[in-house]
Amino acid sequence: MASNPFQIPQALIAQNPLTMILRIDSSAFSQYGRVLKDLSVDKLIEKADLLTEIPKEGNLYVADLEALHQEVQAEALGQYFGYQEIEIGYCNGKNETINGVEYHKSPELFIAVTDCLQFLTRFDRLKEFSTVDTLDAELFYFPKGSAVLIDPQVLHLAPCAVHKEGFKSIIVLPKQTNEPLSEAMLEAKRLSDDAETRILFKQNKWMLAHPQRHQLIRVGVPIGLVGPNRGVLPLD
Repeated sequence: MASNPFQIPQALIAQNPLTMILRIDSSAFSQYGRVLKDLSVDKLIEKADLLTEIPKEGNLYVADLEALHQEVQAEALGQYFGYQEIEIGYCNGKNETINGVEYHKSPELFIAVTDCLQFLTRFDRLKEFSTVDTLDAELFYFPKGSAVLIDPQVLHLAPCAVHKEGFKSIIVLPKQTNEPLSEAMLEAKRLSDDAETRILFKQNKWMLAHPQRHQLIRVGVPIGLVGPNRGVLPLD
């Protein structure tokens, strides 16, 4: 009998006995997105694994990597964005904690190049565009090779590593997502009385930081997470 590819490794569960880790093929995940079981991404994963590195510390996000667009399997990705122009980038790193939340007003296609974990939180847990309790986040296991379409406005941030060496992932979003705000956009934001606009950090990217995540606070992300900076213990 074939093993379920979405099964969470028992060693990971044992390593994190106080943290509930959920499967992406469970009903719990349906409020955050859907698994694209029929989407072929093996060649894209091979190319991303070959062309990208895991940084020695922290995370590295590149919004668009032209070489990934050249892969034949990339042609199928636009359908999930209504055939808008897309960017195909990657996020690699050694992250182990939640650190903050961001959301987009578009779906995000996430492909696990390695095993990954992600903290996800429902949008209705964002209070007055100001605070989010980290205890409202749920942690999901994304096995290597899985492709998932995360719904618009789901609160998330960088993945967490399953293994000490770190993680690799492909991130697909509408073109210009995560691009810096122009001077005109920044001025309009400064003049706006809208509560949500206050937390707009980049194009199509609204964001809040945990008070312990000084790297985000230093670059201007508003503090908004309350509760512990929850994390995971990766496997050796």
